[in-house]
Amino acid sequence: MKNNLVIILLTTLFIFSTPYTALAVSEITLNEVKRPQSAILFIVDGFGSSYYYPGTSPVALDGSLLLKATTGNLSFGAMIADIKTKHPITGIAHSVIVTGFSDANEETVGYPGATIFDITKEHSFVNLAIMERGDFMNMRNEQDIILYAENNSIDEPFMAIQTKNAPDGVYDLMYEWKVKLPAYLDGKKGVDKYSAYNRWGIDAANAAAIDMIKKHPSRRFLLTVNIGAIDSGGHNMGDDDYLKLIEKLDSDIFPLYKTALDNNIAFFLTADHGMSFATINARRGGHSSDKYSTKIESLRIPLVIVSPNTVTGIIGGEYEQEDIAPTLLGVLDLPDHLQYADGNSINIKKYASIFVKTDSEYQVSLWNNGQKLSERSDSELIFAGLPLNSSYILKATGDGGTFQETVSLDSDKHFNFKKPENALNISNRGLIAIILILIVNVAGLIIIRRIKD
Repeated sequence: MKNNLVIILLTTLFIFSTPYTALAVSEITLNEVKRPQSAILFIVDGFGSSYYYPGTSPVALDGSLLLKATTGNLSFGAMIADIKTKHPITGIAHSVIVTGFSDANEETVGYPGATIFDITKEHSFVNLAIMERGDFMNMRNEQDIILYAENNSIDEPFMAIQTKNAPDGVYDLMYEWKVKLPAYLDGKKGVDKYSAYNRWGIDAANAAAIDMIKKHPSRRFLLTVNIGAIDSGGHNMGDDDYLKLIEKLDSDIFPLYKTALDNNIAFFLTADHGMSFATINARRGGHSSDKYSTKIESLRIPLVIVSPNTVTGIIGGEYEQEDIAPTLLGVLDLPDHLQYADGNSINIKKYASIFVKTDSEYQVSLWNNGQKLSERSDSELIFAGLPLNSSYILKATGDGGTFQETVSLDSDKHFNFKKPENALNISNRGLIAIILILIVNVAGLIIIRRIKD
């Protein structure tokens, strides 16, 4: 009897502790739309938009007017004109980017449901990454596979691979690119060496994207990339060499950009923070120390988005780094269920979507001008492809009652329908928890009784 109870207890514990994987989501596309299959999040460490954005003029700490880089490829798509980070520190800024939470840190990234990677994984995406900076432990743990730098050295870099659920062949490709790095750097110095380090990361990312497209065409993926030598160049070289590195990035990034453009992949270019210089021709710059951290050149970052379902041109308004995560999810038509996010999606899509989530299966219908457009029963639904600036009525009927919402679509909308707080609402896992407690109590009583006997 005792052995049987132990087996039941362990089995129940296993069931209770097994995490959910992909969710079943009902998606209803009401009008034909072009939207991305996958996405690339390209983070340039230490890349201040003040040094290339139109209408900006970078200034040194002493008031000297600094020069700007000449670029062409870094200005494609929808350019968010004014977006800043509050925290010009690599680890914290990366945490804000992927959580949409303005006060995030490296620990926050490890919380359940905190990141864009949690959302993409729930919707059957593969999360893969190639990162030269920002690759702290919790960031790595969010990836199915990541090729990353274990140190920040460009002279003696050491790359490693961490994997837990990579698609077939991806590890071999990552390993191949790991061993290619020395050939990129051999015989180079100064700007050429720093640029080669960046180019290796870009080329490796391009190879990973092409590999997924060719070998796993049905798998959606989020590829996160960080290149680190712009930041290193800002710290270790002068403002003139910093601009040269930006210009080399502008040419080196084109193959990856073209892969995204040709294969229906959304491309997000951004940075963790910018860079400031004390004077013109200063040999070193900075961003996080007291004298640099409040400068607009350290805080203003680029955000440029290319996707088949987004507008193009310069987007006005003032935005913050925490707006990046919900914007990325919106472009992918994924729900913004980030647990701690306080950022808002930037309205750049050509259409709107309605996201519905309930605590049990509901009958949900969408109406326009008295006509039912669609009806479906599920606990999570997405109505996609709705024209902007249109109005609808959303009706939902389920265990928690009947709900009706009038929806004016100036952007994506999210609705959560739940039972009233005083209603009995025991989920499957809640029921398992109750059973588990009962089993433990019964087993304990039996053991105590046997001891007494």
